[in-house]
Amino acid sequence: MASVPLKVTLLTLHDCHLCDQARGVIGRLGRERPVVVEETAWDSAEGQLLVQRDGIPFAPAVYIDGSFFAYGRISEGALRRRLGKRDGARRWLPWHRLP
Repeated sequence: MASVPLKVTLLTLHDCHLCDQARGVIGRLGRERPVVVEETAWDSAEGQLLVQRDGIPFAPAVYIDGSFFAYGRISEGALRRRLGKRDGARRWLPWHRLP
């Protein structure tokens, strides 16, 4: 398990099914590692600053440790791969295993 908490910023809208999906992905990660989640409303001043700066067309948007990761439907696999790189983990595929 990673010792440094993962800081996730989730840019959301009210009544947004993709935002709910992103919360689920982040929640599953939170059961495996320390995660600090900050939700920012799309229509807040801070939210609009992020939307304009990063050219985000629709919610949700996810930031990892302050860096833009993705918007829209969040891929759990892509997020796990990104975190593996962040943590310095190697990705081992089945054919790399010794018999």
